[in-house]
Amino acid sequence: MQRIEAFLHRCKRSGYCSPDLPDFAQLVEEGDDRLFRKIINNSTHVLHGLLPPSTTAKQQYNLRRRTHDRQMPEHTGHLADKNFLIRILFKDSY
Repeated sequence: MQRIEAFLHRCKRSGYCSPDLPDFAQLVEEGDDRLFRKIINNSTHVLHGLLPPSTTAKQQYNLRRRTHDRQMPEHTGHLADKNFLIRILFKDSY
């Protein structure tokens, strides 16, 4: 990650890309969010079948909106944290 950040910094300094280009972590996060929205909204997407089922619980509280309406899978350990779908489902669920 440090090498990619250094490369992007050199590109900005040399004028190969715009100086307001976000850092690598932000670029990756935006890409993850775009991919997740495509998976959720497209039922024919190849990864759509790997999503957990939609939740059946009806919230009667006025809480903040979630980015998805899926059931939260059981957190099984640090290896599951590397899985894209599990990582993005648990994103911002504090």
